[in-house]
Amino acid sequence: MPNGLTVYYLPKADYNRTYGLFTTNFGSLDTSFVPLGESEFQTFPEGIAHFLEHKLFEKEEGDVMYKFGALGAQTNAFTSFSRTSYLFSTRENSYECTELLLDFVQKPYFTKENVEKEQGIIQQEIQMYQDDSDWRLFAGLLEKMYPDSPLAADIAGTPATINAITADDLYKNYEVFYHPKNMNLFLTGPFDIEMMSDFVRSNQAKKDFADLSEIQRKEIKASEPISGESLELEVAMPKFALGLRGEDQLSSDSKTLFKYKLANQLFLDLLFGRTSQRYEELYNSGLIDDSFGFSFDLDKRFHFAVLTADTENPQILGQTLQEAIKSYKIDRDFSEEHLDLLKREMLGDYFSSLNSLEYIANQFSSEIYGDLTFFDFPEILKELSLSEIEKFADQFISEMKKVEFTILPK
Repeated sequence: MPNGLTVYYLPKADYNRTYGLFTTNFGSLDTSFVPLGESEFQTFPEGIAHFLEHKLFEKEEGDVMYKFGALGAQTNAFTSFSRTSYLFSTRENSYECTELLLDFVQKPYFTKENVEKEQGIIQQEIQMYQDDSDWRLFAGLLEKMYPDSPLAADIAGTPATINAITADDLYKNYEVFYHPKNMNLFLTGPFDIEMMSDFVRSNQAKKDFADLSEIQRKEIKASEPISGESLELEVAMPKFALGLRGEDQLSSDSKTLFKYKLANQLFLDLLFGRTSQRYEELYNSGLIDDSFGFSFDLDKRFHFAVLTADTENPQILGQTLQEAIKSYKIDRDFSEEHLDLLKREMLGDYFSSLNSLEYIANQFSSEIYGDLTFFDFPEILKELSLSEIEKFADQFISEMKKVEFTILPK
């Protein structure tokens, strides 16, 4: 668009629902940046991105959710480390819903009174997460993996940081990160692409935005990780987490970055996935149960792997997992045959997921690597060889920092 907004349309003529996702590249990590019209970095309270997400739904005339309801649509929003997304799903009134999505996100309304009201609501939300042991395990691990950095903080902030947020803070964040140049809109459904495109262009042409140069965000720097810490909670069995903090230099090439992420996901799947012999042995020995899981997260500013499990023997499990990673090249599960099986399984899951408009929109908006997108996944997967997985795994493992964190029963 002339104002800098990037819009993606995915027509689905044989579907009866339209799904819209409006995303800004702004998340919980973006607490230090140079505000519009200023020259110095300013640091804002933790949890401000999530707070802003909540506040945009409230307007002078009432809650936007009711307006979507009146149109027969559902709406929601979510905040992650690096993005905030607003969405709607509807079987009718797709143009009206698209207009409402664009208008409510692009028209902020913050006052001292409505900010104070929201502070109490979010504090209750924070307290709910404190009672979730799985969330506490993940949050506790990140806190130990990335001390003294925004990654160590809860996405929603703390009661103290939430209380420190002002309407002026929200406007300063909004002006920078909610500029069309920093946002993308993804629309999929049975609409006419030319009509929808004209509709969105017309909507954006009516609005004025201040000039925005490149956003200056402070680099994320963390202290040395802290391993071996534990926390006592009301749980029936210990909960164990192993974190692998990536310290290697990531490529700036889009395709290499896409391959790097996929290769390390497959690396973990080869060693610990449900088709591996190790998984079966760990399960049969009682070291893990169905709660065992792992993931590889990558952003341009951080990357890490996490393995978690409910286990009676966290120390033995930690040693076993680390030993497997260290000696993976001679592992019987690290083979061409196993990789071929995982690729076919992954490809099947991918094509099955294309039935879900929500999944397509969310994956597409979160995984844009330059000119590559979610739809390039099959080709990248096909190209990925065992030797390439070994190369990327070596790159990650050679400089990673290991952290163990456990929640113990009170």
